[in-house]
Amino acid sequence: MAVPTYEAMMRPALELLEGRGALPFREISELVADSMDLSDAERSITIDSGQAVYVNRVGWAITYLVQAGAVTRPRRAVAEITDRGRELLRSVIGPISRKDLEQFEEFQAFRQRSRRTTRDEPTGPDDQDSSGLGPDRGSTPEETIARTVDTVHAALTGDLLDRIMELTPLAFETLVLRLLGAMKYGASGKIESTAATGDAGIDGVISQDPLGLDRIYVQAKRYDRDRTVGRPAMQAFVGALQGQQADRGVFMTTCRFTGEALEYADRVGVRIIPIDGDELARLMIKHAVGVQEGYVATLMKLDEDFFEEL
Repeated sequence: MAVPTYEAMMRPALELLEGRGALPFREISELVADSMDLSDAERSITIDSGQAVYVNRVGWAITYLVQAGAVTRPRRAVAEITDRGRELLRSVIGPISRKDLEQFEEFQAFRQRSRRTTRDEPTGPDDQDSSGLGPDRGSTPEETIARTVDTVHAALTGDLLDRIMELTPLAFETLVLRLLGAMKYGASGKIESTAATGDAGIDGVISQDPLGLDRIYVQAKRYDRDRTVGRPAMQAFVGALQGQQADRGVFMTTCRFTGEALEYADRVGVRIIPIDGDELARLMIKHAVGVQEGYVATLMKLDEDFFEEL
């Protein structure tokens, strides 16, 4: 008795979404289980957190399809097939696998985000078992856990950016300032929004000391994720800083910076820290902003000191 892998669930999930239209996540798991004739015994198997294995795997099937652009989330906790998903059903004969998703740039970017930068060799889809989160050949259990966390957070990065894009520009500015506060900026001073004052090119000011002598200026731009921030936008921010007689600034955005923009920021006479969309999401995860704790497992190890004291 074995619950099908999440890869085996990709086609049934896509077929359901094609046939029935947008569906709540909670319904998709049951419908996929029904379509695959899962027995009561198979549905009763759980992971340590108590969640049913089949529900967890359907969830990962949807997550991977979302990362590949085959499924979209038009609203909270709802999935809907895209034209790419329909084409995937037509072009792939039989089960859909991660290899089939590798052709899409969005999925390649997701896989890149999930790879640990400390690894000498990149991790490919075939390096893991059929569950998608299993052990890599030659890896220690600790390395496997670390890579699994990376994969989960890589998917969360995309989810965060999708949710951020639903915010108003003012709400996005508020988010950026709250994130900087969570990073302990302004801990000895204060963080202020300049939305009410209408300071051109400046969305917030961080006072690092109680008297406001040490200041950092912030710009927050919520652009479509497929756009880029070019040199003109960076030059405009520099001009705004110079207008404040400032020498330090943080430019946060939801998309990417062009090479020209980064080069200009690096050599201009003021210190600018550019934060793109992926880095913004990573910082939110690191500092627990807009996210909440999920499944937690404690890895135990031998306490040599305990035995030495006996």
